Amino acid sequence: MSRVVIIGAGASGLVCAIEAARKGHSVTLFEKNSKVGRKILATGNGKCNISNEKINLERYHGESPNFAKEALRRFDTLTCKTFFRSLGLEMREGEEGRLYPMSHQASSVVDMLLHEVRALHVNVLLECEVAKIEKKGVEFVLHVNDLTHTFDACVIATGSVAMPTLGSSGSGYGFAKTLGHSVIEPYPSLVQCVCDEPHLKEVSGVKMDANVELYIDNQKCQSVQGDLLFTAYGLSGSAILDLSRKASNAFVNGETVDVVLDLLPNMSREALSSLLQKRLSVAKDKSLSLWLEGMIPKKLAHFIIENTHLTHIKEASSLGAKEIKKMVFALKSLRLHVKATKGFESAEVCAGGVDVRELESKNLMSQKIKNLYFCGEVLDIDGDCGGFNLHFAWASGYLVGQSLH
Repeated sequence: MSRVVIIGAGASGLVCAIEAARKGHSVTLFEKNSKVGRKILATGNGKCNISNEKINLERYHGESPNFAKEALRRFDTLTCKTFFRSLGLEMREGEEGRLYPMSHQASSVVDMLLHEVRALHVNVLLECEVAKIEKKGVEFVLHVNDLTHTFDACVIATGSVAMPTLGSSGSGYGFAKTLGHSVIEPYPSLVQCVCDEPHLKEVSGVKMDANVELYIDNQKCQSVQGDLLFTAYGLSGSAILDLSRKASNAFVNGETVDVVLDLLPNMSREALSSLLQKRLSVAKDKSLSLWLEGMIPKKLAHFIIENTHLTHIKEASSLGAKEIKKMVFALKSLRLHVKATKGFESAEVCAGGVDVRELESKNLMSQKIKNLYFCGEVLDIDGDCGGFNLHFAWASGYLVGQSLH
């Protein structure tokens, strides 16, 4: 039986603790916050998007995304469901294959994990911040709250710098560097975009299905269809979050970023033009905004009028072919300049992290130091929006917990 220490009681750390304890190891879990699983509680708008029915390697990114293959193979969707059922948690499927707790509450996930951790007699120490990790002989010496603790194996599951308000600090990067590992500079992913369009406040709160194209230095590089949410500062929604990784990387490289929005993706330009022409028959005595409100949200109607500079048109019946063409272009090819993202403060996850090329993919153990492991978001593996990041956290923690000896 080994003395195992896990630094970080987030998603990967908790699952790792459970699996290690189930294998008979003596497990100590250090958490610098006063509660475990704070980021879990915030996922899925408080409902916890546990996983996805469509887990596959293509949904993951990093310098070496294939590294995630073994963890995802060992902990696939079926294994994920089995694991959580073993804790007493039932799941339900939502939109686009997303899996949530049947209770609709993220707190249920944390409560079940914590109950199992305590039932397995894991030593959970809260408000204990690890200041330093030293390797002395075959042992790891941890300096925590002015005390030292000695262990046979060390697991770094500290998370990333995303969402610092939930206790993230990126301390794991520092530990990795001190222990001789490389860290790929992190940048925000799954994060909202800030735009400089002057009339965005008018359309704030409007949510719709849209196709979003990302342009970097005027070159189209990605296209995603999904939820789009207009905000006072810019754009959010799943489509934007999935594009944000490349947008963030572009800002790191000093490149310009734009998005082109198709606000009616299931209708061709020709069909939309024809519909607008036909709707002129019901335009009599209607203002332009009221006429547009018959097919798009009121706030969006005002926004389109401002964007197309058609504020001088008081009655829709006076629209001509030129004005119709402008509206079709605005609804199908609305181009917005993105000046920034909302940064680490709002990012759900980070791209970058501990270089996985210096780890063994079969067990996530360091190639440099025996019995040193890394799991979760501290690694240079990040996934798309929809439960993929949380699934990798579970999977990597599971793999490490199963591999400890």
